[in-house]
Amino acid sequence: MVNQAEALRLKDLGNKSFQSGKFDEAVKYFQDAIKNNPSDHVLYSNLSGAYASLGRYYEALENAKTCISLKKDWAKGYIRKGCAEHGLRQLDNAEKSYLEGLKYDPNNKSLNDSLKAVRNELSQENMEYINQINNIIENDPTLKSYKEENANYANELQKKKEEEEKERKRKEEEEKRKNRTPEEIKGEEHKLKGNELYKQKKFEEALKEYDEAIKVNPKDIMYYYNKAAVYIEMKSYDKAIETCLHVLENRYDFKAEFTQVAKLYNRLAICYTNIKDYNKAIEAYQKSLVEDNTRATRNALKELERKKEKEEREAYIDPVKAEEHKNKGNEYFKNNDYPNAKKEYDEAIKRNPKDAKLYSNRAAALTKLIEYPSALEDVIKAIELEPTFVKAHIRKGNLHFLMKDYYKALQAYNKGLELDPNNKECTEGYQRCVFKIDEMSKSEKIDEEQVQKSMSDPEIQQIMSDPQFQMILMKLNESPHLITEYIKDPKIFNGLQKLIAAGILKVR
Repeated sequence: MVNQAEALRLKDLGNKSFQSGKFDEAVKYFQDAIKNNPSDHVLYSNLSGAYASLGRYYEALENAKTCISLKKDWAKGYIRKGCAEHGLRQLDNAEKSYLEGLKYDPNNKSLNDSLKAVRNELSQENMEYINQINNIIENDPTLKSYKEENANYANELQKKKEEEEKERKRKEEEEKRKNRTPEEIKGEEHKLKGNELYKQKKFEEALKEYDEAIKVNPKDIMYYYNKAAVYIEMKSYDKAIETCLHVLENRYDFKAEFTQVAKLYNRLAICYTNIKDYNKAIEAYQKSLVEDNTRATRNALKELERKKEKEEREAYIDPVKAEEHKNKGNEYFKNNDYPNAKKEYDEAIKRNPKDAKLYSNRAAALTKLIEYPSALEDVIKAIELEPTFVKAHIRKGNLHFLMKDYYKALQAYNKGLELDPNNKECTEGYQRCVFKIDEMSKSEKIDEEQVQKSMSDPEIQQIMSDPQFQMILMKLNESPHLITEYIKDPKIFNGLQKLIAAGILKVR
């Protein structure tokens, strides 16, 4: 049973997924849309495009064929078919598909551009074929002899191919010129004059030429595109937006290819970006991707989204409000309400992301919630912002101790003592580590969890993979008393200390 409303809803969801690069998701939406309206040729076209974006060209080809069977005179169906065949390296078939589409829409830019691209590849393949023949000739004494007698053979062969390609392009351009109407010819003259004036930064004069082009041939979208470019240079963004929207809102009244419409949406996005209306700019880029999914537009969209997020973060900064949230967090912490304390510290950090103490406070809350890795990330950030912040070094040492990274805990406490030699917490933490390492190294019991964790540490892995240390460990296993000799070498001593602290090396 046909349900056009549901099909349209699913199609819109598919388009949004496609714009976001979620092509698998887009495929599912378009498939479901087809179930609700199996006679809609556009749905098969969209599904073909999604499959092509996934590199699934066989499925893309089948859906393009279905699209054409439903609407034989629709140019985009042939674009989809040619694209799929191109992806399958069926270049001859792709060329035929584009030529077939041009019968219905001779001025379709996408078809003409795609045809040119596939013919360039065919030409390249022909050149590769010539090179292969030349290789065969070089390896065949008889043929090589003939080539040497006819020194210009290879050059003539290549020259002939280039001349054929040049002639093909000339005929193609000539055919286009023949098909132009007087209005199109006159409009193009004004456009070219406008382009020259634009390059000379004579913007008012350029606008007049583009307006003349529009008067003569008001259905050519590119005149408006160029006119918008002039307004952008003049920083008349409202006029540029008005020019773009005039075409886009009435796009079916114009001779507009998908690629041209995409370009106009991109120009609109630039206008909105310049006036900092990022939501509308993002929407314009997304609509552009529906028309023509290019890497340049995807990159522009991602860059704009990053810019928007960055500016929103910066606009949100307010040290006074950050202090208010920190104080609320401290109250929750005192009352042992650690989840709410963390939430307040989260908000405080958003309001003032450069305050090291906020990260330290959140680390304390995360420690109480037994989220040690996240707490460690926060103290590392606090130290990065304020390297002399002793409290952060203490918390770092405490976390490493809780995570059984005793050697790293020692390093953290030691750093704190360098900054504040009389700090009681650092001294006690350091002594606690030394005692724990000594106790562990003399124990017969092996802490499997700690050893396994230590072995995933890059520093420990580097030591254990060092041939010199492998030899030392073998000798120590046979003769433990040799450790007194090895610790005389500072490099070896440092490595042994790490292995002992990691619970890997036992001292008896």
